Amino acid sequence: MKRSVRLLLSLSLVLAAAGVRAADVTVSGFGTLGYAISDKPYSYQRYIDEQGTFDRDSRLAVQVDAALSRRWSATAQLKFAPDEDSDSRWAPRLSWGFLSWRPDDDWLLRVGKLRIPMYLGAESMDVGVSFDYARLPIEVYSIAPTLDFTGASVTRSWDVGRGELSVDGYWGKTRSNWRQYARDGVPGYLAAGPVFASIDVVARGLALTYRSDGDQYRIGVHEASSKLADGTNWVDRPVLISPLPGVAYYNLLPGPGMPERRTMDMVIANAAMDVGLGRRVRLGAEYAVRQLKDMDRGVNSSAGYVSLRRRSGAWTPYVYYAWLRSDQDMIDLYHAVNGNRVPAWVPQADLINLSQRATADGLEIHDQQTWAVGSAYALTPSSKLKAEWARTRVGSGSSLVDAPAGSDVRFQSINVFSLSYSFVF
Repeated sequence: MKRSVRLLLSLSLVLAAAGVRAADVTVSGFGTLGYAISDKPYSYQRYIDEQGTFDRDSRLAVQVDAALSRRWSATAQLKFAPDEDSDSRWAPRLSWGFLSWRPDDDWLLRVGKLRIPMYLGAESMDVGVSFDYARLPIEVYSIAPTLDFTGASVTRSWDVGRGELSVDGYWGKTRSNWRQYARDGVPGYLAAGPVFASIDVVARGLALTYRSDGDQYRIGVHEASSKLADGTNWVDRPVLISPLPGVAYYNLLPGPGMPERRTMDMVIANAAMDVGLGRRVRLGAEYAVRQLKDMDRGVNSSAGYVSLRRRSGAWTPYVYYAWLRSDQDMIDLYHAVNGNRVPAWVPQADLINLSQRATADGLEIHDQQTWAVGSAYALTPSSKLKAEWARTRVGSGSSLVDAPAGSDVRFQSINVFSLSYSFVF
């Protein structure tokens, strides 16, 4: 909250110093009131369970765009939505806050808080009116360690045939919150429930985009280096410890003899398209691969979705299939840790066995696929109603699901029903 206020005050001072007239300032906004309910007692995507929730999809934002001169402009967007580091409160957050300079029609330079140009819906992913799905497929849109950064970006554009080709390069830093869920906890060491860690991320990358007649294609390569904000190190992998003959357990806590490193470095490569097939039918698809560099943690994974949607008057029915799966060696490691137990005669056996489950939770694996069917209905050009039924099938496990205490969600299906109203003004 304090950071958002400071940034808004800074923008106000910039506008005042530049002598910006009211006629040069545009105020707009958007919002979504969304309700989702599942057929399971445990939470999916942080909020969705059989009790129903408005927290998963609801949000409200205001954006200010100011033309400082013919070549300079400033943008700020303040969003009110569920807090990133809490499952139980809402908070305001500055989503965007940047200065733009366009030296000519082919170049654009921006400095400030920006959105990473990775996904097709990156810049409008909070604007429910801009897409037809009840929500963008979580399998793909959860794969990046951060969506925003504070730094700089450069865009170069070319006219190519009937379309436009552009290259985006960016570099910046951010502090984000990494959420994990401990099913049981370890008494005296770790409380059961959500666990948040502050992560300092340095992100950089390139994205190539081609747009023509409403169609869009994008490929990109992105790198992120993450450090734990509290100064502790990452542990590369759980180590099997054998204190007694025939007794062994896994440890993921930092300490002497553990394989540690200061930064977690990953590379994400992605490709996406949204194209018309004729007869008002559109095909959308995104695919991403995420790999850590020489580190045995469960975030190595691939994700994608394929969708078809057809506009018919005010209605746009759609169907999509999405998947997210960790590398098989990560899944095998998770099962080895999750299923490991020491005999009851071992001192503090109960605590050790609980720690094995907590260690497995910390590996963060994904193995799920989703079929979704729904429709959007355009009430006006600036508002939409949406309804969707989605069925997610969990395979070996999924860190997008808060597994119940003493159990897991292997080979279970989750049905989610969603209804929302989105608008812009």
